[in-house]
Amino acid sequence: MISRNFTPEQTLLDRLTFDDQTAIEELSRRYCYFLYSYCMSKLNSQEDSKRIARNIFISLWEDRHWLPLNFSLSLHLCKAVRKAVEQCINNKQIRERQFEQDVLNGVTLTEFQKAQWCIDTHPRKEEDRRSLLVTKSTNKEWAYCEDHACTAVND
Repeated sequence: MISRNFTPEQTLLDRLTFDDQTAIEELSRRYCYFLYSYCMSKLNSQEDSKRIARNIFISLWEDRHWLPLNFSLSLHLCKAVRKAVEQCINNKQIRERQFEQDVLNGVTLTEFQKAQWCIDTHPRKEEDRRSLLVTKSTNKEWAYCEDHACTAVND
């Protein structure tokens, strides 16, 4: 929302280089919702969207003394938010792949088949199947847990 005393963007950028905190506050009020909305449309995560928008303005404040004369704030914000969203997506994919590799490296084929057999042989609704937890216990046995009832299966 634009305030009654509208200050041009270039004036705010000039004030920013002279350590005026009200300038960064006004810029964040103007553009934070745009950045947040863009992030939400791509990531569908409120936490990540808030973090990205906040970090963009933090980096703008930290780099305020090195802004070039022909600095375009809108171009800078668009590039920064796009880059941050790409990094967030890449980081999530890397974490998912690493998790899959960690799970698969710790599971033998027979253990996986036993776990799959247990899930397939118990008739239940699809949402109940998703709530079935299969965890590897410390003594190399598989524990099949559903609600409060747990049973252990030996190799």
